[in-house]
Amino acid sequence: MLSGYPEPQYSKIPSSPTLNSVTNLEMYKLKADGLASNSILTTDSHGNFVEESTGRKITLRGVNLDATAKLPLNQTTYKPRGKKIFYEGDTVSFVGRPFPLEDAMIHINRIKSYGFNTIRFIITWEAIEHEGPGKYDEDYINYTIELLKIIHDAKGLYVFIDPHQDVWSRFTGGSGAPLWTIYAAGLDPTSFHNTEAAFVQNNSKDPQNYTKMVWTSNYYRLATQTLFTMFFSGKTFFPKCIINGENIQYYLQRHFIASVAHFFSRLKETAPYVLHQTVIGVESMNEPNSGLLGFKDLSKIPDDQQLRIDTTPTVFQSLMTCNDIPCEVDTYYISVFGPRKSGSRLVNEQGEVLWLKNDEADRKYNFKRDPGWKIGHCPYELHGIWDSDALTLMKPDYFAVHPLTGEEVDIDYFINHEFVEHYKEYKAAIRAIDPDIFMFMQPPVMEVPPVLVDSPVIDDKTVNCQHYYDGMSLMFKTWNTKYNIDTLGIMRKRYSNPIFAIVFGEKNIRKSLRSQLGEMKKESRKNLGAKVPVLITETGMPFDMDDKAAFSNGNYTSQTKALDALGYALEGNNLSVTYWTYTSTNCHKWGDRWNNEDFSLWSHDDRAASFDDDRFSLRSNFLYESEDDQTFTTTLSKSKDDFKVVQTREYHRGGGYQSIWNGTRALKAILRPYPVFVNGVVKCCEYDLQGSKFQLTIDSDRVHSSTKALTEIFVPRVIFHPSKIKVSCSSGTFVLGNDSVQVLRWDHDINAGDQEITIHLSDSDAELSEKVGNSRLRDLLCGCFKSVQNILC
Repeated sequence: MLSGYPEPQYSKIPSSPTLNSVTNLEMYKLKADGLASNSILTTDSHGNFVEESTGRKITLRGVNLDATAKLPLNQTTYKPRGKKIFYEGDTVSFVGRPFPLEDAMIHINRIKSYGFNTIRFIITWEAIEHEGPGKYDEDYINYTIELLKIIHDAKGLYVFIDPHQDVWSRFTGGSGAPLWTIYAAGLDPTSFHNTEAAFVQNNSKDPQNYTKMVWTSNYYRLATQTLFTMFFSGKTFFPKCIINGENIQYYLQRHFIASVAHFFSRLKETAPYVLHQTVIGVESMNEPNSGLLGFKDLSKIPDDQQLRIDTTPTVFQSLMTCNDIPCEVDTYYISVFGPRKSGSRLVNEQGEVLWLKNDEADRKYNFKRDPGWKIGHCPYELHGIWDSDALTLMKPDYFAVHPLTGEEVDIDYFINHEFVEHYKEYKAAIRAIDPDIFMFMQPPVMEVPPVLVDSPVIDDKTVNCQHYYDGMSLMFKTWNTKYNIDTLGIMRKRYSNPIFAIVFGEKNIRKSLRSQLGEMKKESRKNLGAKVPVLITETGMPFDMDDKAAFSNGNYTSQTKALDALGYALEGNNLSVTYWTYTSTNCHKWGDRWNNEDFSLWSHDDRAASFDDDRFSLRSNFLYESEDDQTFTTTLSKSKDDFKVVQTREYHRGGGYQSIWNGTRALKAILRPYPVFVNGVVKCCEYDLQGSKFQLTIDSDRVHSSTKALTEIFVPRVIFHPSKIKVSCSSGTFVLGNDSVQVLRWDHDINAGDQEITIHLSDSDAELSEKVGNSRLRDLLCGCFKSVQNILC
């Protein structure tokens, strides 16, 4: 029996080769500490997370906390606040992110109420080292440590640290690196707008109608391309860029690694007791990018560059527009069949230059450049890649061939060389602080991981972190049940034409998502080894689908179906996951307050919704009643910005979460039953949301526990209320806990082959779900053939 759990009273069920059914379950009360035991985790030889004390396999399921951590306090991406203020990057503060400490428990308890047991905790390099190289913000570090201590004291959650970035920095349209890194690379961020070296929402004339997902195009604009190329490959491709006696690659990497290591070291010094029981690991850089490596011809857009939004320059065109040479650049939009040209636009009529104009930044940050790397001089011209006077591209394949070995350079080369070398240095720095901490290794997004099977780089505390987003839902912000695209198949160049990647019908779309995640898992086992667990550290669906229709009519059916499809794919592959995201300041107008994204599972603006429960933007009277009416009231405060800082405190002390879910969107797709602890190995796990039916098959012969341990299944009460639940199992006894985070504990036979359990609703409730499902199926079929006709025509 787990420490701290009262001895349950079992409902005895005789063993039988046929399934046995029991509807009258004996209940017992459990302290609502959440679903994680907070005991030490390890891994097994089959890539499972294992609870060390019992040998049970554990599924990690949780959420990223919190998207606001990407931004300084009281700053967003949609408010310019004046050019001067925006570019005062040294004086910003992240203290108070992601939310005030006094409000932490409401957010933590809400996350636990979803049945989640894991948090991917977001920090940024900028938050730690924004003032200048080697100058750490100890106030921010202290604040963050206090928050991690609160999470530890709350119990029930594992945490791993995510040093987050998107397209390098806030100042290149994303998040992550401090402003001084841009100056170190010799770039002038105030020129990004006119040169279009980066699209930044703060500079947009109409931030509310900022083009969907245009921020991602910064990966193909010169600022981000230059910075990532210098960070990972500066020694090879920018050897003349020497700063303070070392190549720009080593300078940037050294500071990034040192900043995260400093944060982690301070955490261990200040609160060592949170490590391993709560904070279990540290992830490598979020979504690393190869920059320009692998570009075969800088005068052309690569054929595999499917992401083309708005102006889409070739690198050669970018070099011209960033060196005061106006250029006509083609514009594109995304279609189902890939990018489509929409016209062209003259870029940089003002004749601005991307590079620094004077040594002001060098003097401020004490940068000492090699005499060969002069201020204001284009580093691409410095390395003979092009001639600005003759407007001639001298080395179009410069980044496709290793200058010393002549070896072909592509994404596989980058992953297996540049990325791995950086990861080894990063791992060494973190493990020097704590040799037993988990290392969460994240290769480039949706790419094949490096070949490291049986390599010393991999050990028993290594996790492969992958991201997965359904490309069509992401780019179009809609859940199309009639057709979709095999996103991973396109990335793996499986189709000669995107039209062949189309998948028709919602059933096949769901299967396609499951197949894609299954392929990613197979790639991990092949390249990293079967013992390395795979954790999807980001996946999710936008909530502002269909031009934000749900915000006015309350109908979150599309979002629910989309998230259910993701859940189906994850469960079918027995994958752990941390969803993107939880945003404590989310609102309908600005979403997650970052580039008009809206992925948060919870929103302040959905709290007062009075819609039907079928529409799943949950009102409190849909939920079961709390045993205690004692409630903290909600208070609101107004910041100097135009958004409300929500200070919600409505956790019911009696063990109920009657109103803590209020504001949660697509709740029935989020609150999913799943096996938290398994005494054996999961063979099959499937949840039918429409029919409210959960099925689990366990291989009981693969038990690694020295003692008899229980299999524990999260059974969300909002769907499986004790008065409506029906349970069938192949052997043993079980008990349903009468706790706020409802758990079914199953004491099944071991070393007895496959063991099965089914959890569903009583017959009358199941019939109602089936009728609703059939009507929705008819709606789908009516429009399917029309949709096919429209696509082909």
